[in-house]
Amino acid sequence: MKRLFTLIMLLCAMSMQAETAKPRLVVGIMVDQMRWDYLERYKDRYCEGGFRRMMDEGYNCTRCLINYIPAVTAVGHTSVYTGSVPAFHGITNNYFYVDGKGTSAPYDEDMATVGSETKAGKRSPHLMMGTTMGDELRMATNFRSKVIGVAIKDRASILPAGHSANAAYWLDDTDDRFITSTYYMKELPQWVVDFNKHNKSKEYMKRDWPAKMMYPEDTYVQSHPRDTRIEHTVGKDIRSTPWGATLTLDMARAAVEGEQLGSDEFTDMLCVSISSTDAIAHRVGCNSQYIEDAMLWLDHDLEAFFTFLDKQVGKGQWTAFLTADHAGSHNLQWRMDHKIPAQVWESTQVVKDLNQKIADETGVTENVVKNIASFKVLLDEAIIREKGLDRNRVADIVTGHLRQLSWVEYAYDVERIPDYIPEPLRTMTRNGYYPGRTGQIQIIPTGGVMEAFSYGEGQNLKGASHMLWGPDDTHIPLVFVGCGVPKGENHHTVHITDIAATICSLLRIQQPSACVGEPIF
Repeated sequence: MKRLFTLIMLLCAMSMQAETAKPRLVVGIMVDQMRWDYLERYKDRYCEGGFRRMMDEGYNCTRCLINYIPAVTAVGHTSVYTGSVPAFHGITNNYFYVDGKGTSAPYDEDMATVGSETKAGKRSPHLMMGTTMGDELRMATNFRSKVIGVAIKDRASILPAGHSANAAYWLDDTDDRFITSTYYMKELPQWVVDFNKHNKSKEYMKRDWPAKMMYPEDTYVQSHPRDTRIEHTVGKDIRSTPWGATLTLDMARAAVEGEQLGSDEFTDMLCVSISSTDAIAHRVGCNSQYIEDAMLWLDHDLEAFFTFLDKQVGKGQWTAFLTADHAGSHNLQWRMDHKIPAQVWESTQVVKDLNQKIADETGVTENVVKNIASFKVLLDEAIIREKGLDRNRVADIVTGHLRQLSWVEYAYDVERIPDYIPEPLRTMTRNGYYPGRTGQIQIIPTGGVMEAFSYGEGQNLKGASHMLWGPDDTHIPLVFVGCGVPKGENHHTVHITDIAATICSLLRIQQPSACVGEPIF
């Protein structure tokens, strides 16, 4: 009896030790413009060690939603790692205004490029308010943990890595070399120099995609036939091929080896973003054979990457989560072909009409409306003050005109949201608003409406985009796997802001300073 009791106590101790074990490495994988349904849609074509390994061995949240608008890249990457929303972290779009001047989310005039002679390295996270989970990990270990960001896009590397990151690397558009900024260092580490010397981008482009896809064309039964009416050309550069993901994960492997991530008692973090899926989807839409093929290749690349982590860091010694910065809407012409509501609009003409309407009503001929971005109308507060205009009256003129347009469902002043605006629009609007950095008038279009965007001739009906409040753009995948992660599925609503809270809980460290999320497990 005493032996049995001892055995039970030993097993309990081992179980508690397993439950409290911390991973040696946390890997965040963000797949740009990945819809949640890609996990299920192509599941029977995925290999065992990629997406399916995560879903079979890990914890799959089948209803993870973005809880703000707009659903765009810079905002999504920031929200995942801060556990917060634009109203607090300040990254309101890919491009926004600061002190009346336009800027990209990571642009920093005071920084310089490290690794090339271009200006592509004038970047830092200085416009992001609050900390990231990487920052909190660094502080929790007295900065002995390492945090590295890797992506093709600058914003997809810099914003996730955080303020105190050891490094963030992204691809220079001029020569496909990974570069960084003087914000992090004065010169590239030797392992990055060596990686760039291999010029892998050039080698991958010899694979002649999409002429040569993974499987015969007639096997892509989950996607529409190739159709140049709705698809722009892909494959001209590595950013719009599956090899963009391959190159990124190659660089991630090099970072693990070069920085010896996960090699000691201090948990490290690697922030990886797959940007090429976004470039492809923008050109061909969400139901294309090309995006399906890109996901299949990514699946194989993930299998190879996870196998590498098993060997390099140790099986059961690392934790990964996979999610997206946003999802994506279907192509407009494809919708029309299937009798699904669809309509495109041009923001340039709407801006002109609004300024004319304001001039007619107030006599002020200057452009009070500066622009419309992501369905938000930006008013020029300086002109409003200079001309002595009543700000609320101007807003009412704008919203009154917008509400008469056939494609507008709602239009309202963000600072005076009407009582009749339903949830979740009220909360998503508030969460996405940061005064001075985003438009003051919110437009909610009717179903199937998308703003025109340019990728070539006939842009209005080719490719696809994102930024809207509905599930097409805001329902994203979220799967955890590895050390400390329970096995199972969660079909209840969780939010993009819950990811940081969950990882920080797993690591038993403080949540980011503006975190509004809650741990999922």
